[in-house]
Amino acid sequence: MDIALKLANYTYEDYLSIDQTTKERVELIDGQIYMMAGASALHQDIVLNLGYLLKSISKKEKRCFPRIAPYDLKLQRGKYISIVQPDVMIFCADKLPCAIFEVLSPSTAYKDKSIKKELYEANGIAEYFLVNIEFQTIDKFILLDEKYIYDRVYGVEDMMPIACVDSDIEVSEVFAEL
Repeated sequence: MDIALKLANYTYEDYLSIDQTTKERVELIDGQIYMMAGASALHQDIVLNLGYLLKSISKKEKRCFPRIAPYDLKLQRGKYISIVQPDVMIFCADKLPCAIFEVLSPSTAYKDKSIKKELYEANGIAEYFLVNIEFQTIDKFILLDEKYIYDRVYGVEDMMPIACVDSDIEVSEVFAEL
């Protein structure tokens, strides 16, 4: 069967076939393929700032390190294997990141706030951050009893704690030089 004709229920093997035959970036979430548009310069500037801040922390911590997209993160929920490319991740002792940052854009905001948030929650990602470019804020969620609870919104005047690296970052530095 031609993979392009399928509408749903993509498998991990289907994803690998797509990845090898196209230059388009895609994510596989619970059997559905999601095309990924190219990021704006502003989006990439924020990803770069976050990566730099987290790399600075990791030089002190030594046990943790950041990764930025494109970097395939393989997760499982129920019968589905999903492959996502979070904007920024922090890995410490485990195979899975302890914190994920998604920079919201008009084309990804719904998916980041719902589908991906639920996937990260189901896989035990301890902290989840939604970075809002327009308002220069970051919404933080903390995993408690296998469910995300909303911590609060952090603005450019705030220091924001990242528990898994036992450090705070200045939110103004995330949005610096934009």
